[in-house]
This record gives sequence, C-alpha cells and structure tokens, in this order.
Amino acid sequence: MENTLQQILYVAAAIVFAISCRSFENRLIQKLGWFSLLGASYLAGFYLSGGQHLGGLLCVGAWFMLPWLEIIFRVRRLRFPIKSEIKHRFPPSRDVFPELGDLSSEAEDAGFAEVGDTGWKWSQTDHFMRLFYHAEKRIQAAIALALQGDFGFSYVSLTSRTKDGISYTTTNYPFAATMKHSPKQRLNRYTHAASFEDLLERHESFLHSQGIATEALALQDTEFLHAYIERDMSAQIDHNITAGVIEPTGNGEFRYSWRGCFFLYWQVVKDMLRV
Repeated sequence: MENTLQQILYVAAAIVFAISCRSFENRLIQKLGWFSLLGASYLAGFYLSGGQHLGGLLCVGAWFMLPWLEIIFRVRRLRFPIKSEIKHRFPPSRDVFPELGDLSSEAEDAGFAEVGDTGWKWSQTDHFMRLFYHAEKRIQAAIALALQGDFGFSYVSLTSRTKDGISYTTTNYPFAATMKHSPKQRLNRYTHAASFEDLLERHESFLHSQGIATEALALQDTEFLHAYIERDMSAQIDHNITAGVIEPTGNGEFRYSWRGCFFLYWQVVKDMLRV
C-alpha cells in the first residue's frame, strides 16, 4: 500500500510540475513541461504494468496515437466547400471575442486603418476577420477568430503581396497548417508574438530576409481585401487537390484523402515536438 501511494505521488508530482511549466511564457520552460507530462505518462504505464518498460512506452505512444484516431474517425468524414464566399459579418460579442477591441487599437496605433469586418463558414467552423490596411507599408492585417461550438481561438495575420502575385504572410496562428501552401504563398509562423507591434516587426524582417522591398509590393484596393483572401483560399484548395491532399466528393465539396490524413498527422506531430 505504501509503495502504491509513493508511485501515485511520483506521477502526481510530474503532472503538477508539467502544469506549472506550461503556465510560463518562456518557450523552453513550456517544452520542459511537455516532457514532464510524457514522463508522467511513462511512469503511469510503467507502474500499472508491474514495472514493464513496454507499458510505459505504450502510454507515451498513446499521446501520438490520439491525433491519428481523431483524423481517421472524425476529420476524414468531414466535408468542406471548395468555394467559400467571404462576406460582411457583424463582430462577435465582447464575451465571445474579448481581445478584438485591444488588438484593433494596437493595429491602429501601428498606423493601420480599419477596412471592415468579414468572415465565412467552413464545415463546422465559423471564421470572423476584421481587416486593416497600411497604405505606406502596403501590408494587410487581419484580426481573426475561429469558432467551433464552445471552442475558439484568435490570431493575427499580416500579409504583403508582390506585383508578380506572391503573398508573404506572418501569423501567430497557433496550429500547424491543415493544407499545403500554394506555390505563390509564403508563410512565416511566429506563435509567440508578444504584441501586434512585435508581429509587425517580425513580418518586416521576414520581407527583408526574402529580399522584398516596399517598392516591389503591390498596392491593394481596400474595397477588395476580402476578395484577395477568397482568391488565396481558392488557390490553396486547387493546389491541394492537384497534390492529392484533398479530393472532391461532389456537390461542390471536398474531403481529406488518405494521403491528406497522413499529411495532417505529420503536421500535428511536428507541432507536438515543437512545443
């Protein structure tokens, strides 16, 4: 009995340590928390199997199997529209999107002018975006909320488009891409942006690293910012159909192919390891 209690305390201590580490802003400490959680899983499996290392490894492996089960039993059954209409939306309530006001103020303080609110619905997920534009820097900004039932997350994206049609986007979108990017899309993820200004500085550094000067960027018509997003989405979907990641199912919809399921799984695993 005493030995069992001691084992429970070891597992509990590892879990508490993991939760504590995840509460820090420092990325290395957060990563330490993830490893501590894996360690707690290993200990739990090790003790439950009577001291067998295989039991511990199976419990650790379960963390990597859960996303695969989610993909093949839920995501593959979903159907998504090939063409999504992006149109005017009223902003969510403050209870649903409390960060919208502060992020909008940060964007305006950085010299961006508000253009309007827009959005679209993709399967079970409702997307809202507030669009901004900085005429001097030729950068489009989007403050977004993705809402699925009671679960939602917000993010900010900054996009510049060159005169030859290539888009460069810096975003703090918290998850890995769910589809491949088209040949004319360049993405720079910066999930740990401390503020809108921080994200803007990272975007400008991204453009500089790609050898893109302001003069090479195309002026964007603010009345058609939503149309640019719609065009980018269509180009990405067309590219993924060609690449075999997704497949049309008829009625203007598509689903993930088995190849796409493996792509999604690898994206999730990379994010898990990155964390």
